[in-house]
Amino acid sequence: MFHLSTLSFSASLRTLIEVLELFQNDPRFAAVDGSYVSLSQAGQPLCVTKYNGQLTVRCSGHARHLFLALLDELDGTYFRPAGQRREAWQIRRAHWKLLYSLFDLAARPLYLFSYDQVQQANADAGGRGLDLRELLEAECQRRFGFGYAGPVYDAGERNGRHEVHVGYALAAGRDVPVEVLAEYYEQPFGSDMQWAQTLLDAPELRGAIPLPKLLPLLSVLRHTGTRINSDNAALLAMVMNLAPNEPTHVEIDDLLYRHGLIAPRTLPEAYSTPVALGKPVSKFAEVLRRIMADERRETAIAQAELERAKGNMSSRTLEYHRQVAALDHGRQTYEYPNRVSAAIDSADMAFLLELLDRPDDWNRWSKKAVREVFGVKLIGAKAAARRRVIFALAGMDERQQAEWERDAATARERRLGDAAAARARERAESTRFRLDDGTVVDGAQFVEQSVAAGFTQIASTSRGASRRYSLVDPIRRLRRTLHAKDGTLQYARAVVQRSVV
Repeated sequence: MFHLSTLSFSASLRTLIEVLELFQNDPRFAAVDGSYVSLSQAGQPLCVTKYNGQLTVRCSGHARHLFLALLDELDGTYFRPAGQRREAWQIRRAHWKLLYSLFDLAARPLYLFSYDQVQQANADAGGRGLDLRELLEAECQRRFGFGYAGPVYDAGERNGRHEVHVGYALAAGRDVPVEVLAEYYEQPFGSDMQWAQTLLDAPELRGAIPLPKLLPLLSVLRHTGTRINSDNAALLAMVMNLAPNEPTHVEIDDLLYRHGLIAPRTLPEAYSTPVALGKPVSKFAEVLRRIMADERRETAIAQAELERAKGNMSSRTLEYHRQVAALDHGRQTYEYPNRVSAAIDSADMAFLLELLDRPDDWNRWSKKAVREVFGVKLIGAKAAARRRVIFALAGMDERQQAEWERDAATARERRLGDAAAARARERAESTRFRLDDGTVVDGAQFVEQSVAAGFTQIASTSRGASRRYSLVDPIRRLRRTLHAKDGTLQYARAVVQRSVV
C-alpha cells in the first residue's frame, strides 16, 4: 500500500502505477513541487522528484527489476489476486487501463528511471539494449495469455478495449461484477457500443437474445424512437425467438410491426397543411395535371414495391410510401400545366420546342396530354414531323414556321457573334497600345477608336510563311497593325462588321 499526501491532498493507493497515473493526469499535481509531496510504502519514504515538468518516483535498483515490480503489483492486486486469473470483464475499467498506462510508460524509460539506471540496463541486456515494451509484451503473454492487442472475446477476435469485453459478457448473460458495471453507469459505453448500454439499462435482455439478433433489433428500435425498458424487454425477447438466426433490419422491422411493437411510420408535418391547387385554365391543363399526378403516383408505388420484392424495404415502409404517393397525387397543383397551356395559346415557341421537341423518353407527360386533348402524336414521330406538329399546335402554318426558324437562326448567330466579340474584347483589353499623341490605351480601346476614326477595313499581307493584319483607312490610305494572338484582330472584325450593319 502506498500513502500519498500533499498540503491539500491525501490518499492510499494499492499500486505504484496508480501513483504515477495521478502524477501525470491529475491537475492537482501539475504545479506541485516534489518537495511538497510525501510518498511512502509500508512506512518507508520514497523519493518524489520531477522529470520533464512532471512528478515521478525514483527508486534504487535495476531498471528491469523495478519495471517488472510495477507489473507484479498490478498482476497480484487486480489481474490475478490470490493467483486466480480474472477475465477482462471481471476487472474494473479503471484497473484495466492501468495495464495500458504501463505500456505507455514503457516507451518513456527516463520518466521512470535515472539516466544511469537506463544505461546500466542497456549494457546488461547487450545488443540493442533493454526494450521495456518488448519485455512487458512477453511478460503479459506469459502471465495473462495476451499482450497489448488484448484478450480474445466472444466474437473470436482480440481487443484491448475494456468496454468490448464487458459488452460481450453482458450479451452472453455472464455475471459481471456490480463494481465493474458501476463505472459504466457513471461513464457510459462509447457510441459504437450503444447496444451494450441497452443491456446495462435493461438486465432482462442479458443473455436473452443472441447478439446477431440483438444488434438489428436495437437499430430498428433506435430509428423508430422506441425505448427498451422493464415493461417491454421480456416481450421483445420472446418475439425475437421467432426471428431468423441472423436477421436483416427489414426482417426485424417486419416482425416487430406484425406484433404491434413498433408504430407505423409518421407522415411528414407538411402533409397536415393543405395545398392550394389552383384552377385549370384549359382542358389541356386539366388533363396534363391528371396525367402527371397519376404517373408520379404509380411510379413511386412501383419503385417501392420493387424494393420490397428485393428485400430492401419493410412492409411498414412500403405502407408509408403508398400513403405518401396517394397524398402527393392530391397535392399536384395546376401551376405547371397552366404554364404549358399558356405557352400553347401564346405561341411561345422557344418554350414549347424546349419542352416537346425532344426524344420520346423526355417529358412524356406533356406529349401524352397533347395526344389526348389535341389528337396529334408526338411520341414515335420522326424529328421533322414532330417539329411541324408543335408549330401547328401553336397555330402556325409552314410559312410562319419557316419565318420563325429563320429569325431564330439569325438571333442565335447574333448571340454567338456577340459572345465571341465579348471574349475577343476581354482578350484585347489585356494588351496595350501607344497612340501617336503618346496616350496609352488597351487593345479594345485601340480598335474602337481606330474604327471610329475611319479605319473601317481589315487587310492582310504575306511576309514569308506568315501573314500580317492591319486596320485600313481607305480614304487616307493609313494602316494600324493588328495581332491574332492578343485578340485585337478578332475584336476588330467584330467591330467592323457591326459598323457596316
